[in-house]
Amino acid sequence: MHLYWAGSATAGALLGSLVPDRVTGLDFALTALFVVLALDAVRDLRGDLPTPLLALLCALAARFLFPHQLLLAAFALFTAGLLARHLASGRKPAHV
Repeated sequence: MHLYWAGSATAGALLGSLVPDRVTGLDFALTALFVVLALDAVRDLRGDLPTPLLALLCALAARFLFPHQLLLAAFALFTAGLLARHLASGRKPAHV
């Protein structure tokens, strides 16, 4: 999975450098992707704390508690929150 992700990111960066500067609106694609992923997460409500709300709470907590290490703290809090939610739910992981 990591090789797939890293390879795709590298290919995207290399191919992206070939796109002419006169092309407009392409910079919105990543924002649109995250909006679609967020909407998907909101639709996947299972009676527990929704993932986007958990992410927002972690970002706000990191902003006020660790302002100089915001990104690292937010990711760490979010990971801990996801693990706590998973352990509290008692569900087995889905097999892909």
